[in-house]
Amino acid sequence: DSVVTLDLTINTPNTGTDVQITCVSYTWPLNGTVYTASTNTPTVTLTNVNNCDSVVTLDLTINTFTAGTDVQTACDSLTWIDNITYFASTNTPTFTFVGGAANGCDSIVTLNLTIIPCPTPKAAYIVSASNICVGECVDFTDQSTGATSWQWTFAGGTPPTSNSQNPGTVCYNAAGTYTVKQLVTNTFGADSITTQIIVNALPLIIASPDVTIKLGESTTLTVTGTSGSYTWSPPTWLDCPTCQTPTSTPEETITYTVTIVDDNGCIATDNVTVILDYEYIVWVPNIFSPNGDGNNDMLYVRGAGIESLTFVVYDRWGEKVFETQSLDTGWDGRFRGKAMNNGVFVYYLKATFIDGSNVEQKGDITLIR
Repeated sequence: DSVVTLDLTINTPNTGTDVQITCVSYTWPLNGTVYTASTNTPTVTLTNVNNCDSVVTLDLTINTFTAGTDVQTACDSLTWIDNITYFASTNTPTFTFVGGAANGCDSIVTLNLTIIPCPTPKAAYIVSASNICVGECVDFTDQSTGATSWQWTFAGGTPPTSNSQNPGTVCYNAAGTYTVKQLVTNTFGADSITTQIIVNALPLIIASPDVTIKLGESTTLTVTGTSGSYTWSPPTWLDCPTCQTPTSTPEETITYTVTIVDDNGCIATDNVTVILDYEYIVWVPNIFSPNGDGNNDMLYVRGAGIESLTFVVYDRWGEKVFETQSLDTGWDGRFRGKAMNNGVFVYYLKATFIDGSNVEQKGDITLIR
C-alpha cells in the first residue's frame, strides 16, 4: 500500500484583526505516524489550550497504490508547506499533494483547512445618569464581552481613572461636558467606547439681607437669581411659602431658608433672618379714676413683648378685689358689683415675655373718683 508520513508544525498567530490558522506554536500530534490505504482515513482537529477557538481540521485521504504489488514504506518524500499564514477573511483553502511519479506512486493527500477567527472583545457599559448637577455622582457598570482587562478614563471626574471591571461611583464637582472612555482588551485585540456626562451648574440664588422689625410689624422677603421654583422653610408666619416674595409677620426672631429648583433639577439655597426687636416692658399705672368720664376709667397692665401674665389687686385688708390673665382685661374699680370707695390698693404682677424671661412686681394703686 501507499504510505504518507506528515511531520506538521503549526505556527503562532499575530495579534491583529486577522487571525492565523492557530493561536500558539506546537507540534502536529501525528509526527512520525504512518498511514496506509488499509488504515481508516484519519480526521484530526487542533484546538488551542489557551482559550483560542481557531480550529484546523485535516481530512487526510490516502489512496491505494496501483503500479505494482510490492511497495516501499513511502513512495515520495512529501514536505508540508509551512510558514504560510492564512486569515479568517480568506476563503477556506483546499490543498492536494500528489506523490511523485519517479517510483510509480499515485498516492494523494488532500488537506481541507477550516479557518475560524479568534474572538476580540466588545466594549460596553451602562451609566446611572448622564445629565447631573455639580456635586453629584454617577455609577458605571461594565457590560463588555470577551474582555480580560479594563481601562476607564473619567475626564473631570473623581477618581479620574480606574482599571477595575466595575469602577463604581465617580463624582463631578465642576460644570461642563466630560468624556468617559472604556478600553477593553484580550489576547486577540482591543475595543473602546466613549460617552459624555453633562454636569450642570448650580442655580444662582441671593436672598434679601437680614432685617430687624418691631413686634407686630411685617416685612417682605425677596430672592433674586436663576429662574425656577421657590420654597421657604419653615413656613411659619409667612403668607405664601412658595412665592418668590412672601411677607413675614413674626412673633419672634426667625431664620428662613429659601430653596430654588431650576429647569435642570439642580438645587441651591440661601438664608435670611428676621430679627424681632422686643421691648420687654411691663408696668401698671399708679392711679386711675373710674368715674365714667371716658378718661382713665379702667386700670390696665401696660407693656410689650408679654406672652402671659397674672395681675391681682387687693384692698387694704388683703381681700382680692380683681384678677386677670389678659392685657385686654382691665379693672373698672368695682367689686361684687359695687363701686369701691376712693382709696389705696395693692397689686401683684407676674409676667412672662416672648423670649421666656419672667418679671414680678408689687406696688400701690390709688383709686380716685
